[in-house]
Amino acid sequence: MTRSTFLIALAAAAATVGTIAFPAYAQEVTTSTEVRYADLNLADGAGKAQLHARIKHAANLVCGVPGQLSLSEYSAARKCARKAVAKAQPQIDLALARVGTDYAANGRLVVAAN
Repeated sequence: MTRSTFLIALAAAAATVGTIAFPAYAQEVTTSTEVRYADLNLADGAGKAQLHARIKHAANLVCGVPGQLSLSEYSAARKCARKAVAKAQPQIDLALARVGTDYAANGRLVVAAN
């Protein structure tokens, strides 16, 4: 290998190192939506049921459940939706604890996939 060929190969290798993707630094994309509940009376069962229905619907939307999916895709989307509802549970508990306070008037929480 001549010196000029070696330098070209070395330059090409150095240029390639800068273009390698490092997954550890990749940011995970999360799909989310806001669920509003200020119009609901969370002090009664009907209002609580409506809040849970909205959250379940939002989880299905952010996880892609309503689409035309294969059986394995549908299974993964349902699992995602169950996780999204579970992750929203602390916000639901907080909303129910704040019934009748000024904080309840702002009524919204976030449902996120992943």
